[in-house]
Amino acid sequence: MKLKKFLNDFSQINTFKNIAQKSPQITKNFKFVYILIVLIWILGTYANFSELKFSLDFYSLGVRFGRFALILLGIVVLPGILGRFGLEIPITRVITLFRRQLGITVFLLAFTHYSFVRLLPILSNSYKLKLPPPYFEIAGFWALTFLFLMFITSNNFAIGKMGMWWKRLHRIVYVVLWLLVLHTGLQRISIFSVFIFFFATLEVFSWIIYFFKSKSVNN
Repeated sequence: MKLKKFLNDFSQINTFKNIAQKSPQITKNFKFVYILIVLIWILGTYANFSELKFSLDFYSLGVRFGRFALILLGIVVLPGILGRFGLEIPITRVITLFRRQLGITVFLLAFTHYSFVRLLPILSNSYKLKLPPPYFEIAGFWALTFLFLMFITSNNFAIGKMGMWWKRLHRIVYVVLWLLVLHTGLQRISIFSVFIFFFATLEVFSWIIYFFKSKSVNN
């Protein structure tokens, strides 16, 4: 059994090393993902303002993009949650390796979601703006705003200039999680609202555990 565990651990280490060695190439491939999302956004914008028949398909695509962004955000925060619980699994090391790229993808998906579902229909007068807007829309707007702040600072230049404030700024992802709980839950209870509530709750408990662990060590 010990030999089997050793071989399994060795295999996992080698797998991570292989991925780490290929990380520059994988990072470059993320740029193709960014370009694809931007091209879809451009095509959807054209479809919306030209009133083409397939513009409704972009609305549905926007909904799917929002769901995908939600799932991806849960994946992005997973390593931090497990780390505060004192747990580490091989996949979290891979997620951490590409967390910046995954975070950028989350914002691009979320912005396209907002554009296709609300912004573009409002600008083209195909959707009547409600004032005041529903609470779930307000929560979603602020979640996107905070994601934008993290998006524009997801680069080495911002890290160098902001120093310790960079990490503090990016901790607003914890606020984003709860805003998304409101955004999804105030519309209806679904698998996606339960999913993000699960991660937001885990985030809180992980910090509680981390606080008491740190306190016991200091004492």
